[in-house]
Formats: sequence, structure tokens, C-alpha cells
Amino acid sequence: MALFLYNLLFLVAFLIYVPFYAVHLLRRGGLGWAFLQRFGLFGPVSRGALRALDQPVWVHAVSVGETVAALTFIRRLQERNPGRAVVLSTTTTTGYDLASRKVPRGVTCIYCPLDFWPCVRRALELVRPALLVIFEVEIWPNLILQTAGRGIPVVLVNGRMSDRSGRGYARWSGFFGRLFKAFRVICVQTPEDAVRLRPLAGDAVTVAVCNTMKFDQVPDANGKDKSVALNEAFGQAERLVVCAGSTHPGEEAMACDAVLALRPEFPSLRLVLVPRHHERAAEVEKVLQERRLSYRLLLPVAGREPAAAPVDVLLVNTTGELMNFYAACDVAYVGKSLAGNEGGHNIIEPAIFAKPILHGANMQNFRAVAAIFQDAQAAVQVQDASGFTPALRQLLANSQERQALGGRARRVVEASRGAIDRTLDLIEPLLGKP
Repeated sequence: MALFLYNLLFLVAFLIYVPFYAVHLLRRGGLGWAFLQRFGLFGPVSRGALRALDQPVWVHAVSVGETVAALTFIRRLQERNPGRAVVLSTTTTTGYDLASRKVPRGVTCIYCPLDFWPCVRRALELVRPALLVIFEVEIWPNLILQTAGRGIPVVLVNGRMSDRSGRGYARWSGFFGRLFKAFRVICVQTPEDAVRLRPLAGDAVTVAVCNTMKFDQVPDANGKDKSVALNEAFGQAERLVVCAGSTHPGEEAMACDAVLALRPEFPSLRLVLVPRHHERAAEVEKVLQERRLSYRLLLPVAGREPAAAPVDVLLVNTTGELMNFYAACDVAYVGKSLAGNEGGHNIIEPAIFAKPILHGANMQNFRAVAAIFQDAQAAVQVQDASGFTPALRQLLANSQERQALGGRARRVVEASRGAIDRTLDLIEPLLGKP
């Protein structure tokens, strides 16, 4: 009865939300015919490709961050299980674009269907997975219960649960308890996550602490060196490059103000801005224009501007290239953690390249990761936006401090790896032979 009411309410809410959803999608861009898969509508080519697979593992990630982690997980899964087909589903257009460009051989990309009963049923009929692997906490009732109802094991990996989410699930435990009990294995990032999930999952579900897979993330072997893009934007003279990645409103202005304040002391200082959502490029351009900072807009290859005079700021309007810019910078700032933003983003990405890292105190979504780095003195945490410029100045003024901080960050990554193998050890027994 509860699931029937959920589907009824889902349909009503979706019909009301459709106009706003359409505007959001048009603003974000990247739409193609494949997006119809969200509604359970698969074209003949997609249907043929999925039907040709033999008991694939269906891995579901949401957007870009989860997709990057899922790609690393899939590569290791294929190494340990040669010949096993994989289907990778994403929810957003940016996640789908990244997945389509970077999946290894033997992986089929689809959009995850909306969590409405007929859409999910159609996708399951086509994919026919041997196992459904859901990343982090994507608790979709129809997807979970329909899959489990067909006798297909469902597992949650790289899971995390905030205090707020834990209280919300507990309040509605009569409904959500049924969903969590449908999992066969739940792999979480921290002991605290396990404590929050255990009452919902019950004793029959394996709940294991495996750490975060983001530490296992490795640079894309085919990633393009960004020195050409930096030379085109800043010229070939010596420079100090700060990369502000995954920024949200307010953080671009903060970074630009810091550059203006520090340029008299560090004339070679240049800034790379990589907003979390590339459709905000026009909004960020206004921030640059108001501060009279010269800039170059980096577009996808097909729309690249011709080389121009050196500028102060490179504004990146592409998807899936942030790690390459972290690799090319001297100091990395990881966004959604200052200037009124909360939650934080993945500080492990620049740490992989031994880069000195700045981030704000609002790291709720990466609280455990941030604590590991703070305990190892491997990143600089800034309490509020007013402390950003002084913290950046201290790093720019001391190359030895930058090198030492980056070295500690890399050592944290090396010491914390292994989550993917621990997870696979738990879920591989659920797989049959392809």
C-alpha cells in the first residue's frame, strides 16, 4: 500500500514539477535522444546493446562526482572479474556525458530511469542485471524493491549518511526500513555512518565500514595535459596558478578578490575558475567583468576561441576536466565550503597530485575525509571567507610550505586506499558466473 501511494504521489508531483524540470534541463544543456531513457524509452540501438549483455553488473551513480568514483570502481571490478559486462547509469546530463567519454571497454552507459514503477520495470527488463550496485545514498524505492523482488541482489557502496538524513529516515522508519532491509550488503565510509544505518537495515543485512572509495581514485591515464590551455590563457612566462574548483555562488567573487589583493605582491599570480555547474558561466563572467579582471573562457574543443593576449583568469566551461587542472596548478581551493555555501566537495582530488589544498570549514558532506586531512596537517582549513586571502598569501609566499603540505596530502591518500577491494571482497560472492 505504501509503495502504491508513493507511485501515485510521485506521478502527481512530477506532473506539477515538469515545467520547472524542463527549464532546468534546457539551462544545463547536453540533452540528446538518450535522455528519453529517463522515462523508460530506449531506442533500438540501446535495446539491442542491453539485450546482448550476459548478466551484467548494473552500477548506478548520480552526477559527476559519483560517476568519477564509479569509473574507478568499475575498472577494478573488471580487473578482478574479466569478461564481466557492466552497465553504468547516471541521473544528470553532465554525469552521462562524462561516463560516455571515459568508460572502459565492456561498459554500456544509460540514464537511470525516473523512480516510477513502469519506467523502472522497463529498464530492468532490458538490463537483466546479476547485481545492482548503488553508489552513496540513492534510496529510490521502486528501483530497490523491484530489483530485489526479482531475486537480484542489491548493494549500497561508498555509503554515507549525515545526522540530518539519519534522523529523517528514522522518523519514517516504517517505510525506509523496508528499503534498507532489501539490501544484501551495505558498505559505508565511516563507523558513524554504520551506526546511523544499522537500526534501519536490521541484523540480516551486512553493514561494513570500508572507508571512502574516493581515496582509490586515480588520475585518468588518458587525461590531457593542461599546459597548452594555461599557456594560451596566461602566456608562457613564469606564473603561480591557483585553481578554484567546484565553486558555487559567492566563491568566485571571493577568489577574484583575493587575486586582486595579492597581485601587487605576487605579479605572476593567475586564477583558474572551474564552477561546479558549467551553466553558471555567464553569471561568473559578470563577477569577472565587475572586477575588471581579464579572462579567457575555455569552451569544449569544438568551440575553442583563438589564442589571445595573456589574461588574469581562465574560466573553464567544460565538464570532467577539473582533476587535470588541479594537476596543473600550484594551489588548489575546493569549493562549496565558504562564502555562504555548505557541504563541501572532494579534497582528495587535488591531494592525488600532491597539491597544497585550501578549503572552508563547511565540509559536512566530506566531514570524515576533512578530519583525516586535518589530523595529518595535510590541508589548510579556513574558517570563513575573510580568512581565505591571508591563508592563500601564506602558501604563495613559501614554496617549501606548499611542497610539504602537498606531500602530506599525497601520503594521506596512499595510506587510506583500499576501499574498493574491501567492497569487492564483500559483494563478489553475490555474483554468478557470466
